[in-house]
Amino acid sequence: MTPPLVPVYKPLRWLPTLAAFVVVVAGLVLGNWQLNRAAEKYALQRTLEARVAMNPLNLNTLTEAEIRTEDFKYRRAKASGHYLPEGQILIDNRSLGDEIGYYVLTPLKVNNKIWMVNRGFFKKNSLNARVPEVSVPPEIEQVDGGLTLGKTRFFELSKDTVQGNIWQNFKPEAYSKEMGYEIAPWILNLNQPAPGLKAVVDQPDLGIDTHRGYAFQWFALAFTTTCLYLYFTFIKKSVVK
Repeated sequence: MTPPLVPVYKPLRWLPTLAAFVVVVAGLVLGNWQLNRAAEKYALQRTLEARVAMNPLNLNTLTEAEIRTEDFKYRRAKASGHYLPEGQILIDNRSLGDEIGYYVLTPLKVNNKIWMVNRGFFKKNSLNARVPEVSVPPEIEQVDGGLTLGKTRFFELSKDTVQGNIWQNFKPEAYSKEMGYEIAPWILNLNQPAPGLKAVVDQPDLGIDTHRGYAFQWFALAFTTTCLYLYFTFIKKSVVK
């Protein structure tokens, strides 16, 4: 006959108890912090999405003060102007989906201000390393698209990041110094790309689900630690001979 199973209660040991307490508290605190970050980013996401739905800005009528505002990111915009072909550059090692290639940036003179326009994405061909030649129309252009900040954070292994019209990253200050004219701090991603190119769309995505996923992991760690501590401290059963 199998002997009955009875719970065996072990005396509390301070070190495992302290370790479990620290892990559980840390899991709860960090989980809540991640949820708060998700809530903050959700509110910002709604604000940015509301900008996308607003009426397009007319770049021809903006004042200098308005151009410098930080509230234009993801706003739709339209303009009338002519391209400056001598200022066209290609931003290397850009991605679109699972493809790698170039962004084609061309300055557009709008009244007395110059805006950088992302005219589209050109895929690199692994069998043909040729640099794309994208023609620039000479006539007045009516353009529309979405605005994104021209300056981004990036890590560079070398200061030699410009080779002719091929740039590793776009830096407005460096570009203005190189070309000799000041540009607006925004890039207009065209809705209708140049022939042979693909449209680049910059949509607001602040990684809210990532924070929620991290929160779940921290809460799961706290829950699992609690269960294991209770099991090994109070509930573990053994055979009483």
